[in-house]
Amino acid sequence: AKWTNEEVTALVDYLHTNHAEWADAGNFQQVTYAKAAESICKLHRSGKIKDSKNVLIKWGSLKHTYNAIMTYCSRSGKHWDNENGVNICGAADAEKWAKFVSVKQNTAMKPFCNKGWQYLPMMEDIFP
Repeated sequence: AKWTNEEVTALVDYLHTNHAEWADAGNFQQVTYAKAAESICKLHRSGKIKDSKNVLIKWGSLKHTYNAIMTYCSRSGKHWDNENGVNICGAADAEKWAKFVSVKQNTAMKPFCNKGWQYLPMMEDIFP
């Protein structure tokens, strides 16, 4: 399913508000996904209306991005701030960055060479 920025924001807001329903391994109970889908239904503009399965898949994608950022931040000597992301400056840094994100397990970091992730503060709140 194609998600609009408005729908993703509403989903993260909903799960953030209801993070007490968090189950295990960074997931929620099926009923939470169903309620989240219902809550974003009013934002539907075109295409398929999101259901609990779409919400579960999108949540998996959001978790993947969150985990990529947390893994990157945990590496010694790696810069991250949520305004400038990794803050790549100069040709040498850009070359190293291109090599880093070309590796499959690092591709989720590609959008963050010079920008942060708007959902990071809420995602940090969701995960205990």
